[in-house]
Amino acid sequence: MMHDTLTRLRPFESRVQLSLSLAGQAMPGDVPDGIVVETQQGPDLGARMLREIAKGLAEGHDAVILIGTDHPTLPLAFVDEAMEALREPRTIVLGPSEDGGYYLIGMSALYPELFRNMTWSTETVFRETADRALHLDADVTILPYWYDVDSAQELDRLMEELRSTDAECPRLRTMPL
Repeated sequence: MMHDTLTRLRPFESRVQLSLSLAGQAMPGDVPDGIVVETQQGPDLGARMLREIAKGLAEGHDAVILIGTDHPTLPLAFVDEAMEALREPRTIVLGPSEDGGYYLIGMSALYPELFRNMTWSTETVFRETADRALHLDADVTILPYWYDVDSAQELDRLMEELRSTDAECPRLRTMPL
């Protein structure tokens, strides 16, 4: 899933970076050529995401988008929509996942309030993040819902999608369906 997601994102006119929670988590063949690999730093998911967005903005990028790698069939039109929205200053983009989290968060300015004192990996993360975002001095764009693969049932759904569509997932398609 990671390889296919990264491969699908590479054509975008921006730098694609893989931030891993554990050093050595990806094997060299898992990461497509040209992808920068770094180790996440921070005590929890919120601190790690905040750090990546702050770092990207401090490096001079107009916006930063974080996308998980556990939804390899995410429609690229959703990423296009996020990038278009982030052309405006003071913008937050959220892509809600069906399990209550989000598959994408993007910002054209830093909003640390969205990451602090959050209970991660619950079915209320998206709702709480969206509620916080709506109370900030920011334009908020909510993308369409999509699913991620966190369970055997969701893996079955992904495999069925691969069998019944032409989703671009060459690495996953080499697996026995």
